[in-house]
Amino acid sequence: MQNNEQIWAGDVLPLLQAKAEMLADLISAKERNLKNAPAGRLRISKRGDHEQWFQVSESTSHCGKFIPMGNLRLARALAQKDYDCKILPELKKMLSLLDGFINDFAISGIEKVCEKMHPGRRKLVTPVRLPDDEFARAWLATPYEGKRFDDDAPEILTARGERVRSKSEAIIADTLFRLSIPYKYECPMQLRDAKAKGGKRTFCIFPDFTCLNVRLRREFVWEHFGLMDDADYSAKVAWKMACYEANGFFSGKNLITSMESGEVPLDARKVERLAKCYLL
Repeated sequence: MQNNEQIWAGDVLPLLQAKAEMLADLISAKERNLKNAPAGRLRISKRGDHEQWFQVSESTSHCGKFIPMGNLRLARALAQKDYDCKILPELKKMLSLLDGFINDFAISGIEKVCEKMHPGRRKLVTPVRLPDDEFARAWLATPYEGKRFDDDAPEILTARGERVRSKSEAIIADTLFRLSIPYKYECPMQLRDAKAKGGKRTFCIFPDFTCLNVRLRREFVWEHFGLMDDADYSAKVAWKMACYEANGFFSGKNLITSMESGEVPLDARKVERLAKCYLL
């Protein structure tokens, strides 16, 4: 089941979308280059064992104006202009095909095959992709033991009645809950210590939130750092971030971070923007 799910784990579409964005950026760059390119075109003539360059434009004869060897920059610019003129239609054609595929690419039909089956038959098959709600339920159903609270810790509850350690964490949890983003609070995971020799020592860490992007079928760790004006705390944050990176967690890829200090409190609007950006 897990291998089948990975086929549709959201890797294909985001990759194609990223390629489409790169193509669009490249097309824009080529169009800007053509606007700023020198006038005319490059003509190359063979004279003995050497090549001669000429800039042919409306202000010159059909033979063009001779370009001396010392003006290699102009010759290259004209050659690049010729190349860009020819490659631009090909890039646009490729982008059009890619955009068309992305627009037509949908996996909802695959899910509906399972959804339309009789419940008795449905529970007997192994679908290539679970519907989103079933996948999220299965992900949430995995049991875990979170970090215990100290006896004197304040009791702060989220909208779904879950105990957290700070009001800022409650803001994050309530935002995730309101947006119907599945999450686990302080779900333990093992990391290699970035400072340990050879990176062989492991330790257990309890990320503030482990979130699921259901569309991509991908987990994100969300860490909130709430005492950034404290030097000792900031040093621990730097070490924790180094450990995350040593274990393949990078901000914007599979790690979300939010911060606050005494003078800069957590902005609930930013929390919502982060959640929508990475988890929906």
